[in-house]
Amino acid sequence: MKRLNVAIVLTLVLLVWLTTLAQAAILQASGRITLLRVHDVGTGYGPPTDWIDVEVIIKLDNQPGKAFGFQLRDDGNYPLRQGMLDLLRDAFNNNWPVTIDYDIDPGKNHGIIRRVWLTK
Repeated sequence: MKRLNVAIVLTLVLLVWLTTLAQAAILQASGRITLLRVHDVGTGYGPPTDWIDVEVIIKLDNQPGKAFGFQLRDDGNYPLRQGMLDLLRDAFNNNWPVTIDYDIDPGKNHGIIRRVWLTK
């Protein structure tokens, strides 16, 4: 009986650990921007079941049905995020491919951008 309890506990710990890894994974996508949207704080993006609390939204040509965004608020991250918006705007205006790293919850279509870059 004691071995069974230990096996159950270890299985539960493993499941929690795997769930945490799935939620913490940073993914990457590259493509050309088909939508660049900036809007007021608090208006967010997406339906209630897949809503992200962001002010900058992009869509990529090769990620149909998905959207990615980040907050642009007057806090310690503002200069960094303004730089990300500037890069996205340049990529959009020049039709350059952009690469993003993002977090997204399993089963969702809208993710949070963590990094943005352009390459030639």
